[in-house]
Amino acid sequence: AVLEAGDGVGGRVRTDSVDGFLLDRGFQIFLTSYPEVLATLDYGKLDLRPFYAGAKVWWQGSFHQVADPFRHPVDGVLSLTNPIGSVLDKVLVGVFRLKTLLGSLDSLMSRPETTIAQRLSAEGFSERMVKTFFRPFLGGIFFDRSLGTSSRLFEFVMRMLATGANCLPANGIGAVAEQMADGLDVRLGMRVTSVTPASGSALSSVSTADGA
Repeated sequence: AVLEAGDGVGGRVRTDSVDGFLLDRGFQIFLTSYPEVLATLDYGKLDLRPFYAGAKVWWQGSFHQVADPFRHPVDGVLSLTNPIGSVLDKVLVGVFRLKTLLGSLDSLMSRPETTIAQRLSAEGFSERMVKTFFRPFLGGIFFDRSLGTSSRLFEFVMRMLATGANCLPANGIGAVAEQMADGLDVRLGMRVTSVTPASGSALSSVSTADGA
């Protein structure tokens, strides 16, 4: 059995319905290329709705579009001259994307490890590109605006972005947790206060807030 303190499964991966609107808890994006979710979830039942492969960046008083040139080639070309980095920076993004696709995931995770900031510098990206695009973008993904996160994890996420789609289920991110919980014995409203490990032939015991 799975004991859940809340009134529904998912924790922060939940969706509330309020006056006909679906409100996800926290910032959520579903990447279709994650290996574990590919092996675990039924995408058809999730009814995934994809987002545009790009972003609008607010800089110097206006929005500037940055597009994935491999999926939106026309928009990619049009974005070359905007102030979000230089033309060289945008070429380097494409080169780095291709690098992340080389080899297996295991080999990617065994590459030399630095921080994201150090890796961006080594790849030749300008300070302006880091400031206007990578720091806000990656800072939001990793909750680390210093970009001190592992370069391996950075490459992994970039590979996932390059090979999959950014989506949300039609019924909100909570549909992911609900599908994972389907078929499990989930008991809601059961707040665990202590767990006693097994000793010898005895089974582990769990105490809950209501004394069960």
